[in-house]
Amino acid sequence: MRKTTFRRGLGLGASIMLAAGLAFTAAPAQASERPIDITGYKVSDVTVADSNCRNISVTATTKVKSDFVDSYGSVDVTRNGGLVYSLWFDGRKITDRAMICPSFSGLGTYKVGPADINAKFKYYDSVFGQYRNDYSDYTDNTSKKFQVRGKTKSTLTAKRVGSKVTLTAKAQVFAPEKYRYAQYNGVGTKVQVKSGKTWKTVKTVNLKKGQAASL
Repeated sequence: MRKTTFRRGLGLGASIMLAAGLAFTAAPAQASERPIDITGYKVSDVTVADSNCRNISVTATTKVKSDFVDSYGSVDVTRNGGLVYSLWFDGRKITDRAMICPSFSGLGTYKVGPADINAKFKYYDSVFGQYRNDYSDYTDNTSKKFQVRGKTKSTLTAKRVGSKVTLTAKAQVFAPEKYRYAQYNGVGTKVQVKSGKTWKTVKTVNLKKGQAASL
């Protein structure tokens, strides 16, 4: 007696004992590598004015193949390459809320994705003449970035001396790690005035210690 093993996908196959001289082989069904694909994420930018954590809704759009049965997995939410939160899902509809704590993780650019997926799919087993289920594990690298910004406060005052007008801009931004508003030091800050229905840039300045003056 010799043992012939039919293997497919991740190793879910059938082992059959065959008498010597009567052995036969059958080609295994082709495994579906990606029964479900994430085609995009929907997530909104956030502006914070306090240090409380936020639950940010994340929704993914997906595309499934005809052999798709079910799926589950996790989606990474990261900032600067570090994991901030893991979203969990099952089925073909991916919707969850990511907890973002700006006082801990900071302000800036966050990213949703990639996702680790375990998907169940069906295939036709030609040995037994029936449909069976198998599994496929893979990483979906679809991603989307979103911003977590601090709320700002700004003022613009004007002082005339003769023919010269001095504009003084002051700005603060909420710093969640400090639990308060702090001086905003911005590069390329635009000073604008409204002319009719449009805003016109008077000058671009750099704020130092939250303040800049322009003549």
